[in-house]
Amino acid sequence: MEAKHIIYTKLEAFIKKFYTNEIIRGSLLFIGIGLLYFIFTLLVEHFLWLSTSGRTFLFWLFVSVELFLLSRFILFPLFKLVKLQKGIGYSEASTIIGNHFSEVNDKLLNFLQLASKNEESELLLASIEQKANALEPIPFSNAINFAKNKKFLPYALAPIILFLIFFATGNSSIISSSFNRVVNYQTQYIPPAPFQFVILNKNLVAQQNQSFLLQVKTEGKVIPENISIVLGNERYFLEKSSNGTYEYVFDAITKNTSFVLQANAVVSPTYELQVKATPTISNFKMHLNYPSHIGKKSETIFGSGNAIVPEGTVISWSIEAQATSNVSFIVGENSAPFSKSENVFGISRKIKDNLAYEIATSNANFANHERLGYQISVIKDQFPVISTQLAPDSLKVKNKVVIGQVSDDYGLSKLQVVYYPTNNPNAIKKANLTLKNQTVDQFVYTFPNGLQLEQGLAYDYYFEVFDNDVVNNFKSTKSAVFSHYEMTNSQKEDKQLQEQNENINSIEKSIKTQEKQLAEIDKLQKLNKEKSSLDYKDSKKVEDFINRQKQQDEMMKEFRKKLSDNLEEFKPTNEDKDKEELLRRLEEAEKQAEKNEKLLKELEELSKKLEKDQLFDKMDKMKQSAKSQNKNLEQLVELTKRFYVEKKAEQIADKLDKLAEKQEKLSDDSKNNSKENQEKVTEEFKDIQKELDELDKDNKDLKAPLDIPNDKNVLKDIEQDMNNASEQLQKQNQESAKPKQKSAAKKMKEMSESMTSSMMAGDMQQTEEDAKALRQILDNLVAFSFDEEKLIGTTKSLQSRSLQFNAVLKQQQNLKNQFKHVDDSLFAVAMRNPMISEIILNEVGEIHYNIDKSLETLADNNISKGASHQQYVLTSANKLADFLSNVQSQVQMQMSGSGQGKPQNGKGQGKGMQLPDIIKSQEELGEKMKERLKPGKEGDKGKEGDKGKEQNGKSGQQGESGEDGENGSEGNAGKVLEILKEQKQLRDALQKALEKEGLSGIGQNAMNQMKDIEKQLINKGFKNETLQKMLNLKHELLKLEKAIQQQGEDTKRKSNTNKKNFQGSSTPLSNELKEYLNSIEILNRQSLPLQPNFNQKAQNYFKAND
Repeated sequence: MEAKHIIYTKLEAFIKKFYTNEIIRGSLLFIGIGLLYFIFTLLVEHFLWLSTSGRTFLFWLFVSVELFLLSRFILFPLFKLVKLQKGIGYSEASTIIGNHFSEVNDKLLNFLQLASKNEESELLLASIEQKANALEPIPFSNAINFAKNKKFLPYALAPIILFLIFFATGNSSIISSSFNRVVNYQTQYIPPAPFQFVILNKNLVAQQNQSFLLQVKTEGKVIPENISIVLGNERYFLEKSSNGTYEYVFDAITKNTSFVLQANAVVSPTYELQVKATPTISNFKMHLNYPSHIGKKSETIFGSGNAIVPEGTVISWSIEAQATSNVSFIVGENSAPFSKSENVFGISRKIKDNLAYEIATSNANFANHERLGYQISVIKDQFPVISTQLAPDSLKVKNKVVIGQVSDDYGLSKLQVVYYPTNNPNAIKKANLTLKNQTVDQFVYTFPNGLQLEQGLAYDYYFEVFDNDVVNNFKSTKSAVFSHYEMTNSQKEDKQLQEQNENINSIEKSIKTQEKQLAEIDKLQKLNKEKSSLDYKDSKKVEDFINRQKQQDEMMKEFRKKLSDNLEEFKPTNEDKDKEELLRRLEEAEKQAEKNEKLLKELEELSKKLEKDQLFDKMDKMKQSAKSQNKNLEQLVELTKRFYVEKKAEQIADKLDKLAEKQEKLSDDSKNNSKENQEKVTEEFKDIQKELDELDKDNKDLKAPLDIPNDKNVLKDIEQDMNNASEQLQKQNQESAKPKQKSAAKKMKEMSESMTSSMMAGDMQQTEEDAKALRQILDNLVAFSFDEEKLIGTTKSLQSRSLQFNAVLKQQQNLKNQFKHVDDSLFAVAMRNPMISEIILNEVGEIHYNIDKSLETLADNNISKGASHQQYVLTSANKLADFLSNVQSQVQMQMSGSGQGKPQNGKGQGKGMQLPDIIKSQEELGEKMKERLKPGKEGDKGKEGDKGKEQNGKSGQQGESGEDGENGSEGNAGKVLEILKEQKQLRDALQKALEKEGLSGIGQNAMNQMKDIEKQLINKGFKNETLQKMLNLKHELLKLEKAIQQQGEDTKRKSNTNKKNFQGSSTPLSNELKEYLNSIEILNRQSLPLQPNFNQKAQNYFKAND
């Protein structure tokens, strides 16, 4: 039975191999037939270009055939192989095997028939076993030979070779295009035209709101004449370019657009131009926030990113954008994003330098799509400009005056003067000067106004101006450096005295020049007598004289001003009556000069009109005025010289005293007592010696030299002591040097005291001499007055061509000579005593003038006019006598005051008196005055007699009465002098009391009333009017006391006047300097406060016009 099983197993294996062979053969046939049919289908479509329905049929026919071939050749054998479908049985298999193996023939079939019988007999089983054993060795599977399938291989290779041929010959498109059309059978395909459209654009993608250029060309055998594009229901022709392409521009496209190209009935497929949204700026603005210091309001610029802005401006950009995800601020390689709020983007920057920047917008489709380039130009805040110069010498300013101009393009904030000792530049100090907060300003400064400097040091200083540039922390510019030496008080006095001396010499020279002008007047007056009228040459001489006189007056005016300024600056805190008198004289001289100037103008006008008589009449008056002025100036010069010598002597005495103290201290200072320091003291002493020699010369030049000791032997001894001390100090022998030093110090001290006491004694002696001289002058003047009065009577009684006529002329000439002696004596006193005022000298001039006129008119036989001039002489002589009498009283009072010694009864100089004491003393003085005014007093008789003396044209008896009265006046003068002296003492006491309490201002009215009473006593003696003024003064003093009490003054508190020199910064400018400043044009080329772009244009303009 086992053999039977083997036979069945071998049959099953045969059947599997049989169907496997069927599948192999079917696969070859499917590939061959299927590919051939595939090629056939494609070729049908290629040549026929079937419609969609034809291609649909062809496609599905191809699918059906292929499915059939697949089923027939592959699927059916496969199903039978896997028993999904019934295949051949054992009988068909045995037949196939029997046909293949001849030895098997029908044996296998018989075996199967026997095995299939259901009968069981041994014979049958033996027969089956026999046949099975006979068939068992035969390999049934060999009946199937796979190699026989090779004959089907050409069927599969043939279509493959066809494909290779198509691809190799470049006709692959036949296969591919036909395949595409068959597969896409529902798609409309147009049969190949003679040409085809080729779109040259890489892609059909456009930017929103941008233009898009469509470029098309054709390929094929035919080139169409025109190509049109169909957009919706509209049709447009493409423009043909020079290179054979066709172009069409889509303008500002906003959405996707479909189009078709047409030409010669050839229609392209439908194309679509896709539109992508681009980032777009819809609103752009810049907000400019200017720096605060330029004073300009903020502003906004729309639609532009370019601007010209001042340095430090904060710019805020604000951008509204559509379809934008971010905006970038790009500067060079750096990029910064804008901040975003909804659709608004913003960024801010502080601009200090020129800025070139770009703004770029981006979204998901485009990065940095728009790069808009802009430029911000920065106007740099310029440094302030300062230019300084010293005032020109032509202005003749006393000190160095710095004139400065400062400017800035936007504004100035501060101007300061920076100063430091030359030998210590690190010790810098600063002081602010007044400055207007403008772009341009001018300043005038005299160093060191308002500053406290150490005396005896050299300083350097400059000016520094600051602008208002808060951005750059207030830029500054410095001026050139100036130098200044701060003199000591002694050096200042030396300089002032030296200038004073120079001014005196200048005035002296000017007086000599004026004398030449007077001689010129005499020559012109001679012309008047010689000619009846003036010709051109004569008028020219007058004109030249007037011009020279103008120049002379101008020079004199300048010299007087210099001298006046010098006197005012000399020890301004000290009260000096001599200095005050000199200043008053200078002021009066200035007033007289103004009168002369008016007279000169009148002369000029008359010379132009050629009015001879009036011209020489004015010239005569001018001559008289000039002579008086010369006299006054001669006196002024001499008195100023005396003042100079006195003050110089005081200064030298003070220097000697201080040097003595210095020598004394050096001798006691063992640490610093060296040869070097001693030699410095010696040098200072030698300088003093030189000053003494110069002073001695100046003193000898005076009309009446002062008594100033200058003992050469003492000076030599002092110098010898100092030299000996230096020699001992060089030997390091201080003990031996010390006595010499102390000796020198003592001698210098004694010399200083000697100079002071000698000058005081000399003043007293000079006052006594002046008193005697004035008494003699008064006597001579009175005699002259009587003689002139008698002569007037004689002149009036004369008749024309009388024999006494010559006698009158001779007598008048004698009186002229007599008065000349009075004049000379009086002028000699005037040259040393300022009490002889210009009023007295003017009266002297009037007498001389009228004497000359009387002689001139009498010589012309004009008796009435001559008598008139004689009367003027008499009037002036009496006035002069009255003036001199007052001066004499003052001199006597001065003598008694200077020799009085200590005051009696605690009064005297009023030292220590309080206001209530002064009021009480003033009341007592008033009572004493009442006693003197009671009827029958001695003084009244004298005064009446004095009045008699002053009457003009009286008889000789009245003149004698006048002499008696004069004697009476002398008896009363002592009592008037006593009252006057006490009144002056009370005034001095009041002044000191008020100064002590610091209340000089509120007591000025009472002081003035006291001075008026003193003048009244001098001029009029005991009068009710004077008494009334005393009573009014008492009332004024009581008011003063009440005012002080109301101010709540505490006697324990003292307010002392500041005596220190404070140099303020508000020094008034001279007229010359003001005029010069007005002439300066502030806006010069260098200080134009223009912004740089305009400034450059301005400079170019100035260069072009140079």
